[in-house]
Amino acid sequence: MNSSSQNDKDKAPQPTNNAQSVTAQQPSNPSASSESDSSKGEAAPSSQYVVGVPPQQGVIPTWSTGLFECFDDIPTLLITAFAPCVTFGQIAEMVDRGQNSCGLYAMLHAGILYFTGCGCLLSAYYRIKMSQIYKLPNDPLINILVHLICEPCALCQEYRELQARGFNMQLGVGWRNQTTEIQQTGGIMVPPKVPGGMTR
Repeated sequence: MNSSSQNDKDKAPQPTNNAQSVTAQQPSNPSASSESDSSKGEAAPSSQYVVGVPPQQGVIPTWSTGLFECFDDIPTLLITAFAPCVTFGQIAEMVDRGQNSCGLYAMLHAGILYFTGCGCLLSAYYRIKMSQIYKLPNDPLINILVHLICEPCALCQEYRELQARGFNMQLGVGWRNQTTEIQQTGGIMVPPKVPGGMTR
C-alpha cells in the first residue's frame, strides 16, 4: 500500500519544478533577446537588399538652357529677331551635318516665310529632328507650338544648345570648318569617364 502511494506521488506533477524549468528557458534580459533577434534578422537572406531605396532611373532629357534665356546671347537674339532665316540656316546645316549650306537653308526659310508666312513650320520640323538626334524632350505638338508662338526664342534656344554641344556657331564657319571630333560625333555629348578605383 505504501509503495503504491509512494509511486503515485512520484508520478504526480511537481509545479515548482515546472515553473523553475519555464523560467530557466526564458532569458532573464529582454533586451538581450531583442538584440539576438535583430542580429538574426541581419543575417537573414532578405536583408541583403536595401529597403526604401528607389531603383536608379534614366536621366530625364532636358535642354541645356531655358526657352526664355535669349538675353544670355544678345547678338544672336538681335540677328534672330530681325532675320530668323539666318539663325535657322545655321541650325539646319549642323543638324543635317553639312548636307546643304547655311545660305540655302536660309533662302528656303525666307521663301516659305515670304510666300506663306509659315516659315515656323519648317523650323519646327528641324527642332523635332534635333530633339530626336540629341535625345531632347521630343513632343512634336509642343515643338510645333513653341515655334508657332515664339519662333525667335525657339531658334535662340536651339542655337545655344548646339553651342553647348561644342559646335562653333559663328557665321561663315559652317559644318566643314568644325573640328574633326565634332564631325565624327555629331556634337553628341559623351559623359565623362570615371577614373578607375576609389580614393579617399
